[in-house]
Amino acid sequence: MYVTVDDNGLNGNLKANDGNIVMYSSCKSLDSKLSFHNFSIKYVMAGDELYRLKSQDFALTGGEYLLCNHHCEGKVIIDSKTNVKGICIDVSRELLSEVVASYLAPDTNVLDLDLCKHFNSQDFIEHQFKAQSTHLGQLLTQLDKIISNKPYDDYRFEPEFYYRLSEGIVGDYIPVVKQFQSLRCIKSDTKRDLLRRLSKGKHFIDLNYTHEIDIMQVATESNISQYHFFRLFKTVYGVSPYQYIKQKRMEKAKEILVKHRLPLTQLAMEVGYNDIFSFSKAYKQFFGCPPSQQF
Repeated sequence: MYVTVDDNGLNGNLKANDGNIVMYSSCKSLDSKLSFHNFSIKYVMAGDELYRLKSQDFALTGGEYLLCNHHCEGKVIIDSKTNVKGICIDVSRELLSEVVASYLAPDTNVLDLDLCKHFNSQDFIEHQFKAQSTHLGQLLTQLDKIISNKPYDDYRFEPEFYYRLSEGIVGDYIPVVKQFQSLRCIKSDTKRDLLRRLSKGKHFIDLNYTHEIDIMQVATESNISQYHFFRLFKTVYGVSPYQYIKQKRMEKAKEILVKHRLPLTQLAMEVGYNDIFSFSKAYKQFFGCPPSQQF
């Protein structure tokens, strides 16, 4: 089923559906409670949307999406001078459970993850992703291009479409489940809370790594003490916060070198280094050769 919604309201009938729905939205203002009946993907095509779920805020911008299950509750807020465009997709719980079951076959290595519990219970952690870095994101980007051209067409989506989405959801979310299980806490509520806080700190780094970052500041954003943030970040993500910042800077530097070939002094400043010597040393340590010899 495909429906559209704008500032004038909903265009389409949601009553006669099997739980699998694609909804295109385009509006400037929205402050609405959300009802989650199935598994949901909230993808932003252009603009900014704020999701307030279980006392946590998720600020999404173009090319980002949020995953939620039917235990989630909250609201969405849009306040913009131009139309904010997005795609909301519901996948039926039965269909997603069928895909999850395929990952629990005897010949897989994820039997110990208890995936059904994480996808279908309150243990599920709402998670924000960048479309450019996930399998599901690639599918959403393709869908974005199709719908952007003719958003009010009468699209028909076959079951295969929802199966592919579900496979992307499960595959991309397995690392989150592993992160959840890496925390040595007895209570699931405590694990979920800590992982949400760490994710908030990681997102802060993702937004600010090209500037000078004090880990104390990141820990404060996460509402965790500096020592515990450092220890838990390394446990969950496999690298220390400092290593993660360096990784982000080096990957960005290489991307800029490929696309723009900036002078090294300017490039160093673009990725958060005050001088070319510190930047060149870090680059060589990371990639095995200085930036001047990269190409």
